[in-house]
Amino acid sequence: MTSSGNTPQEERSIPKWNIKSDYVETCNCDFGCPCNFDGFPTYGFCRALVFFHIQEGDFGNVQLDGLEVVYAVSWPKAIHEGSGTLQLFIAKNSDQNQRSAIENIFTGEAKGNGPFALFATTFKYFLDSQFVEINAKMDGTRSSFSVPGIMDVQLENFVNPVTGDEQHTKIQLPKGFIWKIADAAKTKVMKILTPNLNFDHSGKNAFYSVVEFNGP
Repeated sequence: MTSSGNTPQEERSIPKWNIKSDYVETCNCDFGCPCNFDGFPTYGFCRALVFFHIQEGDFGNVQLDGLEVVYAVSWPKAIHEGSGTLQLFIAKNSDQNQRSAIENIFTGEAKGNGPFALFATTFKYFLDSQFVEINAKMDGTRSSFSVPGIMDVQLENFVNPVTGDEQHTKIQLPKGFIWKIADAAKTKVMKILTPNLNFDHSGKNAFYSVVEFNGP
């Protein structure tokens, strides 16, 4: 018998959680990202910087409203072929309870729908989270986010080469597990420089959407 008063099942219990978030996805693929259609990236590998501005959210009794997170990832081949690396960059104005909640959700430990638990099965390396200053401007396909000295991402619209007019394109994925409808764009800037994640894929694919996930 144990004297802790908690059963193993109770110790492993996961609180209910939900987030509604602005979502900015940037990656190294050509526009539209073929991973959305046949599962394989343009150049045989996947690198992405994905930004979340949580409009509303909670993890049990921990409020997550207004928090910002960058989900920085790299896979040597297609995502489903595994051996990936994940590092979270979490806004430094978060408290310890919020940081723990974000880590539980975004590393897939908290289960639920959306991409987190699914992608967790494809990672070989989970790097230590970084608690940093995040500067962000949410403006659809003109959004931007940065971490001073570490990463910089700026989106821009496509431009008609004949007329010079901006083109506005949406992609709809009725069975999409991250988003169902997203505004397609491209990156004016997309780069990160850290000891473990170091790439520059400016001028490639980007999406803006609003997403909602919950669990367990």
